[in-house]
Amino acid sequence: MKKLLLLCCVLAIALSPLAAIKTGKSIFYADSYMLRAHGVEAAYWNPANIDMGTYEEIWLPGVNTGIYVNNNALDLDTYNYIMGKERLDDADKELILGKLDGSLRASFSGNSSIIGYAVKKISVSSSLTYVGKMALSEQYLDLMLYGNTDKEYIFDKHATDIAALSFTDFTLGMGGYPVPYLPENFPPIRFGFSASLLAGVGDVHLDEYNGIIRRSLDSGLYLYQDVDLHTALGGVGFKGMLGFASNPLPNLEVGLTLDNIFGGIYWSMLRENQKLNFEADSIYIANIDEDFYTQTNETVDIPAYTTTLPMELRMAALWTSQYVNLSTDYTQGFKNSLLTSKVGKLSFGAQFIPVSFLPVSFGIELGNSKNPWRTSYGISLRSVTGELGIALQSYDSIVPGYKSKGIAFGSFIRIWF
Repeated sequence: MKKLLLLCCVLAIALSPLAAIKTGKSIFYADSYMLRAHGVEAAYWNPANIDMGTYEEIWLPGVNTGIYVNNNALDLDTYNYIMGKERLDDADKELILGKLDGSLRASFSGNSSIIGYAVKKISVSSSLTYVGKMALSEQYLDLMLYGNTDKEYIFDKHATDIAALSFTDFTLGMGGYPVPYLPENFPPIRFGFSASLLAGVGDVHLDEYNGIIRRSLDSGLYLYQDVDLHTALGGVGFKGMLGFASNPLPNLEVGLTLDNIFGGIYWSMLRENQKLNFEADSIYIANIDEDFYTQTNETVDIPAYTTTLPMELRMAALWTSQYVNLSTDYTQGFKNSLLTSKVGKLSFGAQFIPVSFLPVSFGIELGNSKNPWRTSYGISLRSVTGELGIALQSYDSIVPGYKSKGIAFGSFIRIWF
């Protein structure tokens, strides 16, 4: 039993948006980054700030990367506790189950730069994005801990799920243009937009899932599992972003973006539906060696389909001074998906500049019903021709360690001339 629990811990920690396309440097501020992004990155966060002025910027392959791994319940302390016990008593079992909220949920996501270039008010770039999630019903863990009691277990897609999506974008951004015809007493507002052609790499999602495990003295053990899994390789798509930014006060900037406009990926190449059905009735120890179950596996081609990328609204503010700058971002998705959430997220970021060439960053995102809270720490090295840095992020813990329910890593290199 402990080996099965260990497997669940490993899956939860190893597999663990979600937001729309993230970039490596956003991890430095727990994604409070909408108004901090300029040049190439602004095309993914707020194209109103693409304007490079008299500089040009290059985005190198692979070095601008962010990788996120998290889960909702388990940490290394839990693993050490489980493995340190010779036998789990009822109090231990209730402690483990009490950490779950209906299911054990884990997610992973990441973005890696491919190439990018920004000059004046125009940016062109490409990156790879990948995201996935897993959910395992709390009832499975209850069954593993207490064995097959007379209780009936009913499983569905609400508490047990799996999905993954990956795609490459080819993005054109234009920004830094003034909004015309504003009232005279109105602060100037600049706007920008970006358009991304998407090349779908792969899509996996559980379309249907149903299961029953039941036991009684009269009828024995009954098992039923029905799985309907969709997979696809190769697709094309599009998404757009519209952004606005303004400086109503000398040290204050505010902004707003609407992302995933007309967002979606059309899967038209390799598409399959894998159906698995397993059923066993009236199982007793006496007939365990007989053909006591029926199982069917079927793989069929399915018509082309579209993965919708729901729109997402982000609002942000950034206050700057010589030695410190502070930001806050609020993100609100209009529908739940792998990249968006209807549950809003609020994050805060800070950068301290004790010396001009060594900025230090900190960020925190408040938790919600879908994701644990997280904190970020980063350090950068800056010169007149560029900047590089690394950052770490911890989920549900002040610093990465045994209490963390996930980690994230970010790196970036910016070169301008």
